[in-house]
Amino acid sequence: MSNRHHRLLLTLVLSIYLLLALGYGVVVPLFETPDEHMHYFTAEFIAREGRLPTTRDAGLMAQEAAQPPLYYGLGSLIVRAVGSGDDQVNLWLNPKADPADPLGESLATPPINTNMFIHGPQEAWPWRGYALAAHLLRMMSAVLGLGTLLCIYAAGRTVWRDAPDRALLATALVAFLPQFAFIHGAVTNDTAITFFSAAAVWQLLRITNYELRITNEKQGDTAREGSLETRLSSLVSGRAAYVLLGITIGLAVLSKTAGLLLLVYCTGVTAARVWSRGGPRRWSRATAAGMAVALPALLLGGWWLVRNWTLYGDPTAANQFVLLAGGERPYTLYQVWLDMDRVWTSLFARFGWMNLRPPVWVWVVWNVIAILAATGAIWGIVVSIRHRKRPFSLARLLFHPAVILFGWFALVAAAWLQFMLRTPADQGRLFFPALIPLALGAAYGLSRWPRPWVQIGALMLALGTSIYSLAVVIPTAYALPPIVTTLPTEATPLEIAFPEGIDLVGVSVDTPVARPGEWVWLTLYWRARPDIAGGAPLVYLELFGREFERIGLQTNYHGRGNFPATLWPGGAIVADRMAVRVNGDAVAPVEAALKIKLAEDASGIDIGTVKIIPTEWPERVEPVARLGDAIELAAADLSTTAAAPGDTVEIHLRWQVAEPPGPARIHLFAHLGDPTQPPLAQADDLVMGGDYPSRQWAAGEVFDETVSLVIPADLAPGEYPVNIGLYDYDSGTRLPLVAGERIAGDALEIGRLTIR
Repeated sequence: MSNRHHRLLLTLVLSIYLLLALGYGVVVPLFETPDEHMHYFTAEFIAREGRLPTTRDAGLMAQEAAQPPLYYGLGSLIVRAVGSGDDQVNLWLNPKADPADPLGESLATPPINTNMFIHGPQEAWPWRGYALAAHLLRMMSAVLGLGTLLCIYAAGRTVWRDAPDRALLATALVAFLPQFAFIHGAVTNDTAITFFSAAAVWQLLRITNYELRITNEKQGDTAREGSLETRLSSLVSGRAAYVLLGITIGLAVLSKTAGLLLLVYCTGVTAARVWSRGGPRRWSRATAAGMAVALPALLLGGWWLVRNWTLYGDPTAANQFVLLAGGERPYTLYQVWLDMDRVWTSLFARFGWMNLRPPVWVWVVWNVIAILAATGAIWGIVVSIRHRKRPFSLARLLFHPAVILFGWFALVAAAWLQFMLRTPADQGRLFFPALIPLALGAAYGLSRWPRPWVQIGALMLALGTSIYSLAVVIPTAYALPPIVTTLPTEATPLEIAFPEGIDLVGVSVDTPVARPGEWVWLTLYWRARPDIAGGAPLVYLELFGREFERIGLQTNYHGRGNFPATLWPGGAIVADRMAVRVNGDAVAPVEAALKIKLAEDASGIDIGTVKIIPTEWPERVEPVARLGDAIELAAADLSTTAAAPGDTVEIHLRWQVAEPPGPARIHLFAHLGDPTQPPLAQADDLVMGGDYPSRQWAAGEVFDETVSLVIPADLAPGEYPVNIGLYDYDSGTRLPLVAGERIAGDALEIGRLTIR
């Protein structure tokens, strides 16, 4: 591939990334990324007060007030130019939102209460005030991401002078990573530390490979004299490279505390690289090299460490992060391991406050890419070792680019683990400072596959995940419910007037059948009356099962938490589609009642029913008897064969449905005594006590019920038969009962009870 085509492809990759990052910045509602409002208001505080904040200052900054100031200082220039003075007043918190993924880890979790904030007209286009400032800060983050990609590419060209396509592959993998574009479409200092970390690691690779490059050039390696990597590498050399690396580290220290890791690692590696050259002055030269890196970094960022020590007694201010996150939590390594699934998936694609998941196939794509890359990398290392002609040199091995990159990744991972043991940090973005090792390692592994379609396919699928997340996942999660002019024909009309000034005019149950753990969807058609007053009410959607036990509850503002009633256009009908999850321990089968209310202490109003069935039906068996054409008795047992007057005897029955029995209301009777005489004791009610009426039954279903028979207190001792049967309540006719042959009276004796 010619240099011209290579540059065109690089430009294309960077352009696609920029469109993705800017797109995420537009599509994601403001402050719907992790801690984004805290980051914004930290910059806003600096713009408003003209000084750096502390964690003792009031406002919405929280722990971000203890963050290093570089990103916020730059952002404050934008906020000062366009921000408004009442920014914090305009924020409307969603009281039912929970960034800790409150709806559980089910992959089928719908986006309900995903939004941390309610987004009113003040955020609409054209942007103005704080909305304009925040979007401009998001654009600044996108530009920092562009710088990160250029550093990844330059690092790849430094490592692989003879394989520039790998550098392009590494750059494209990160550019097409949904989480990378999502984070770089947000207001967050993660974008600054990611950029400066990438820049520092690239410079470190240049420094540690400097002698090798000089040797190659002396041997006549001038084929790539005009390449981008060569031009970038020629910007600085020698001691100037150390100073520039130190400046980069200093900027990283002023971006996030992870910059201190760069200071320790880059200073140590640089000094060790100089020391490894040998010579009589190796210690002094190594010390000088380390100081050339460390001094500029400390001159730039050291004052911040001193300030933290003075204010908080901790130069990193980590104690403030732990304190504001709820204090120390002594996690074990096993507990950290249990959280690794969330860390892993959020490295690729988790949106919102890490509580908005993409479809499973997005994670599958990135897992496949990771497996292909890891497999290819392992195979490539094995082949390289087997075909190595020269013996290993410890010095060359220690300063091999792969070792340097792995060392940086290991240090970032160790620091993350130490922090994770103290406070929640289960987000993959915290590994972004180590993007160069991850990207170059993945590119190397994919490049070892001999077929080019592997690399091309991986990139196309990666790009597809990011585009799909941008175009479908996020817009769907935050979409407002549609406004309709009339009630659809499929909806059941209602006329429920709530005292909060809202009418429920119709309902459509979109999920007629569900299992425990699944979601029941329905569409509620609301209309605000002119007399709506007070704050926006919450919606309480309840699901009640057997014996009126609540088996599901969902609470949120209208519009799945996005569209409170006070924002509705007057007189319009809002088609509000929402869901309630059936408890995992709900007893089934049952015809569950759906109820709605707008106040926690109010009584719910019936709006429909849902059939809840078991996850698996019991297996069918040869029946004891058949009742009518549709129902089979699979088993019948008495809880005891002897009782005393006044006792209660339970009858355990198992029914099998051969075919739907139709709309008839089928009742069960259980009689004690001679079936040709009036019963001495009886139980008579709908099958399942009405909890699962026969109109809901379907062929193949098998379910149990228990009937209680109360023995009269004056019943004489003796042995009495117990008979059961079914009848149609509307007609009073018993269902024909066949047990080998038609049973007289259509009542089956299931046992005999001795009364003492």
